[in-house]
Amino acid sequence: MTPQRQKMIKAMQLRNLAKETQRNYIQSVKGLAQYYQQSPNELNKEMIEDYLLYLKNDKGNTTGSVGVVVTALRFFYNHVADKPVSFDFSVRRINRKLPSVLTQDEISRLINTPKNLKHRLILMTTYSAGLRACEVATLKPDHIDSQTMLIKVANGKGGKQRYSILSKKLLKELRHYYKIFEPQTYLFPSSFKHKKNHPLTYSSVRNIYEKARKKAGVKRGPVGSH
Repeated sequence: MTPQRQKMIKAMQLRNLAKETQRNYIQSVKGLAQYYQQSPNELNKEMIEDYLLYLKNDKGNTTGSVGVVVTALRFFYNHVADKPVSFDFSVRRINRKLPSVLTQDEISRLINTPKNLKHRLILMTTYSAGLRACEVATLKPDHIDSQTMLIKVANGKGGKQRYSILSKKLLKELRHYYKIFEPQTYLFPSSFKHKKNHPLTYSSVRNIYEKARKKAGVKRGPVGSH
């Protein structure tokens, strides 16, 4: 790990940025460096602006994804770079439409499509408890409280904690899953042997959802488990 990346990680941790935000920021700065094949410290205002226009116009990135890069680069040049660099780029906020609400039949098909028990329980837990992808990925066995029938969400948005409802049906399914997989650190750990004590990534949960959605023939509704 380079000293510059270490400095950036430290700066993000001191400001209590969420893990997913930290990953996005690092990837954004890495993308800029790879584009120019230079250290971000060596770039000027015009080069940064040209890169952002490349993402928007040539690569066709969405307004939201470009906005993440803009925020990440401003963080880097304000708190990490050898010298601050200010650049112009405004991201127009787009009014988001509410996603289509799936029917009970569509939800049932989506959840029950995966043959993999772990994948089915990930989808069931996400829907039943109303969790975000990163929240279900970092659930731990002791977050499931059968006494109070609550699920503790320890890694909520913005680092906040909350409780969600634990249904009787989900509890029954989770107990069956627990007997088979015997999860230790995380309820739904990574499938890679060398990462068995690591949580699933956001992209893994999203892929599980997308594969189930397509296989179940559910064409409407939210794109992505979020």
